Order: sequence, then structure tokens, then C-alpha cells
Amino acid sequence: MSPRTRPKAGGSPVALRTRDIADLAITSGFPCISVLLPTKPSPRMTREDRSRLDDLVRDVEHTLAERGVMNRSALLDKLAEQVDRAGDQPTDLGLCIYVNRAVARSFRLPQSVTARAVVESTFATRPLIAALHRMPPHAVLLLHPTCAHLYASEDGGLRPVGRSEPFGSGRPIRVPGAGQPGAAEARTELMARFLRKVDRMLGDYRADHPSPLVLVGPPRLLEEFCSLSANLERLAGRVDDRDCATALDLALAGITSVEAYLRTRRDDALALLRQAESDRPTDVASGIEQCWRALGRRLPAMLLVEENFISPGTTAPGRGAPANSSGNASGDASGAGDVHDLVDDLMEQVILMGGQLALVADGDLANHDRIALVLRR
Repeated sequence: MSPRTRPKAGGSPVALRTRDIADLAITSGFPCISVLLPTKPSPRMTREDRSRLDDLVRDVEHTLAERGVMNRSALLDKLAEQVDRAGDQPTDLGLCIYVNRAVARSFRLPQSVTARAVVESTFATRPLIAALHRMPPHAVLLLHPTCAHLYASEDGGLRPVGRSEPFGSGRPIRVPGAGQPGAAEARTELMARFLRKVDRMLGDYRADHPSPLVLVGPPRLLEEFCSLSANLERLAGRVDDRDCATALDLALAGITSVEAYLRTRRDDALALLRQAESDRPTDVASGIEQCWRALGRRLPAMLLVEENFISPGTTAPGRGAPANSSGNASGDASGAGDVHDLVDDLMEQVILMGGQLALVADGDLANHDRIALVLRR
């Protein structure tokens, strides 16, 4: 692609956040360009990866020209800027670039993706959804009697996002001596005040960044914190701080806790499906077509999808009922090329409507044609 004077459009590739999928889902409309590339982890994109990325961009140029897209030069300018920025940045195992007239976004993924360039009416977000389900962003609260540190997971490590301590008010704290009246009560109240302050910090952060939470600290202190905290939704685990001698130990403890939490969540999702089938079978839809039709009538509680299930086809006006291009729901993608995936669309709609997603192992939903939707009561 020849050099151009390019407008500013988005930033360098970033780690994925949950709300990013919803942001992409609401900006649908042809043409949406998705460029997906498996990459080699490196401080800067390798020459081989850049060459393959340029090949995918040429595929996009060809598709836009073939379909007679008007004003495609502006789209290609935005795509070129994302590609150039990605080429100068560190890479992980996967790269996803999304561009349309309203959006220019790039994401590094900790998992590989299938190389492809897609021009459709919506973005190819399945790799993002899969990445979030394998290892979503999470928060780690490291708690000690005299300080608390809040971290957010980012690119396999942790980034500080908050700090609190009992002595942070600027005024000295006076506590009675050990033998004086009221000393024990004063110390108890001081600790309770500190923990409430930590909980406010945690609540403020999680209000804007809902995600799994891992607590690290002395077990008795964590127990005391949990007894008063109002912000323990999606608690993934507690870790004894004696097992975290280094910063790397802390980051790995967070990852290990979240992995165990996600395994439990998948089991819980399958249990929810079985319970709904038993107690309220009319609130369960199976197969891609039934799920789409049910979503047009009711609000979703949870969508369960086998990880590698796709269903190429198109969607009827109003996005209420699908038309499967192969005439079946086998999920065989061979020869589908850039034909639309109804499963991607369905997952995006469930997210936008406030439902939960659960990716399960292939075969777990064999009795449901690989996909099942549990509706709200």
C-alpha cells in the first residue's frame, strides 16, 4: 500500500477488555473490515508477520474493489494506520484489527487466531470472545494490615490501579498504648476503618471495570475484609500472601485463581442448562435457528456455545431469524470463506441484551445441536 497522509484513527494494539466486544457489536454496517493474524511473540512484529499482514491487507483492498465500495480510500487509510502501528509494537500470539467508517481498533491476543481478512456487515469478533473466556481481564487486591494495592491484569502481568493505607489522610493516627484503656478497641476500629476505605477503592474501580477478583493477603485479614466488603461479585479466589514472594508469583497466583474460577463457571453453566431443561423446558432453545427465534421474543439469561461451532449464513431483517447457507447446523466451515457466521452475531446480540456467555468444550452440547440458549424467567 502506498504511503498516504493518514488521519488519526485509534491507538496501538491493546489488551482486550470485556466492553470492547459490545463496542464493536453496536457499530455494525457494511463494510466492516476484520484482519486476523497469528503472530510470534516479539518485542516488535517480526518481518515474516508483517509480510503476512500486508498480504491480508491486499486481500481487503481486492474485496473492497470487487464489491464496488464507495470512498474505500478512507477505509484503507484507517486500516493502513492500524497496520503500521501494529508493526511497530510488541506482539503476542494473535492480532485482530477492526476498521469501518466509525471504528479503528487493534487488539493483541494471548492465543493464536486463524489468518483471514473479512469484509462483512459486522466484525469477526469470535477470537475476542474466546480470548475473554480463556483468560478475562481480572483484578488482584493485595491486602496487608498497613497497606493495600489494587492491580489490573494486562498483557500477562499486573498494572497498579489503586493504593490505600491507614496513614493516607495526612493527619497522624494516635492509638492508645498496649496497657492503656481502650487500646484493643481502638486498634479494632482503626483496622475496620482502613478495610472500609479499601473496599470503597475496590468498589470505585470495579464499577467501571467489572471483572473477576482475586484477593491476596494473610488469611485472617482476608476473612475480616470479606465479612464487611460489599464488592465481592465474581470473587475468583483467595491466596495466602506467603505464596507470593515476588511480583511474578503475584501475577501467576491471579492467573491460576481465574483459570480455576472459569472451569467452575463452565461447569455451573452446564448445570444451569440441565436445571432449566428439567424445571422450565420452555425457557430453553436448542440449535442455531431456535436460539435466534427465541432471542427475538425473550431476554437471554445465558448462551452456551461449543468453542469451535460456527454456522455460516445470513440473517433476516431485524436479526430475528437466521437462514443457514448450508441448509444444516453442522458447523462445517469448509468453503465458507468470508460468509457470515450466525454464531458470532448471536453471541454479540446476547452481550448487547445483557445476557451471559459460556464457551464449553466440543461435544458438551451434542444434544442441543452445539448451541443452547437459556431465557430469563
